[in-house]
Amino acid sequence: MIQAVLLAVFAVLLGNYVLALAVFSRRGLSGNWLLVVLLTGTTGAALAAVLAVLSEGGSRYLDVALVLTGTAAVAAAVRAGLPRPSARAERPR
Repeated sequence: MIQAVLLAVFAVLLGNYVLALAVFSRRGLSGNWLLVVLLTGTTGAALAAVLAVLSEGGSRYLDVALVLTGTAAVAAAVRAGLPRPSARAERPR
């Protein structure tokens, strides 16, 4: 019973991940790169954690989840540290 629920959760997460990447690729990733990295980190980590529970050698998947979460955190920190454009630079003349 628990494996069936975990498989359903895995399928929903994977579908969400694929659909979101398809939408981002159609619209262009130039403005939404942080959102894509965060989505990859969080959803990928959740997928890896579910795979870790479902498989017998799950320690590898937990390492993958940790790397994906760390990548998302570093990308968010880099984005937060970037200088914001000034209000004058955004106004057309």
